[in-house]
Amino acid sequence: MLSRLALLMLLLSLTACTTPDILDCRAANGLTPDCRFENPEDLAVSPRGTALIISEMGQGSVESRAGRLVAYVPGAAGSAGDIRPLWPRGSTSSSSNAESQEASLIGDPACPALGTAAFVPHGINSKRLDDGQHVLYVVNHGTRESIEIFEIFDDGREVTLEPRGCVLAPPDSTTNDVVVLGDGGFRVSDSFRRSENTIISGLRMRYGSHRPGFAWEWRPGRGYSRLAGSETAYANGIESSPDGRFVYLNGYFENALIKVDTSTGQRVGEVSVMGPDNVTWSDDGMLLVASHHASTFDLLKCLGIERGNCGFRFQIVEVDPETLASRVILDQQGSPIGAVTVALPFKGRLYLGTFAGDRIAWR
Repeated sequence: MLSRLALLMLLLSLTACTTPDILDCRAANGLTPDCRFENPEDLAVSPRGTALIISEMGQGSVESRAGRLVAYVPGAAGSAGDIRPLWPRGSTSSSSNAESQEASLIGDPACPALGTAAFVPHGINSKRLDDGQHVLYVVNHGTRESIEIFEIFDDGREVTLEPRGCVLAPPDSTTNDVVVLGDGGFRVSDSFRRSENTIISGLRMRYGSHRPGFAWEWRPGRGYSRLAGSETAYANGIESSPDGRFVYLNGYFENALIKVDTSTGQRVGEVSVMGPDNVTWSDDGMLLVASHHASTFDLLKCLGIERGNCGFRFQIVEVDPETLASRVILDQQGSPIGAVTVALPFKGRLYLGTFAGDRIAWR
């Protein structure tokens, strides 16, 4: 087996150069940045449209630097918005919200409450449940691998969160993104086995036939089941059709968005997308996929970025959920943002987040 040094030398040899980081914070190429964040990897919209909810991953582990959830209320055209911490809690929720907590628990009753110091959020998803609750589900990589569940309160002026429960991730999983189901269940992508050597597994996925990723479904009272037909190389962003029948799952190292019919467990289609990260819905019912055009060395280099923003090229690809026909609606390299992981429409703008940098951007 290759030593770690040999593997790193191999990675260095796979590319002759890397993309420079973006250090300035100026509008360019039709995009306006706000550079007051730390790895804002995923985005959601609050129930009444008051704010964007942003998942800041921090440095990806509690040992280095934990993350947080924030609300972002956009400013006037071209101006920075208002950032309000949500969790760990930045403002005190009303007593009525707190008093409702016991009656509104969701998730696994055996899952212990989350400590605020152990919070490293990743993928997030918001939804109105069948019982009327507006919830936010969060993939957490803190001292435990878990799905954290919050109720969202949005009175049109302020957005707050109340913890409502959690579900521990399956053993040996590396969860990534989550989509909520109406009954309080969810589907979550599982990128690779936690027990594997990360570097070797990544090389086998990118340059070989290793397919350790797939999606799980969790249902109240039934627990986890593996979604047949969802196997891929590094399962990343995930979405469901409005009726829940179809799953749309990004295979990052397969370079494809795959469509799975959960009623049959069959992969019923796929569309070629380079390095697909998160997937969201547009206002007109299309899928929006953030696509990475990056070398292996670019990816590794950006994981350790300390200042500014990773600069590698990205695209936003629009995909028809029925036909899987696709078209590129944004193709960008360089200032003001790179390495974009998510695109989400909000208040007439298209907002972008990244896994490696200090900013969001919009057009």
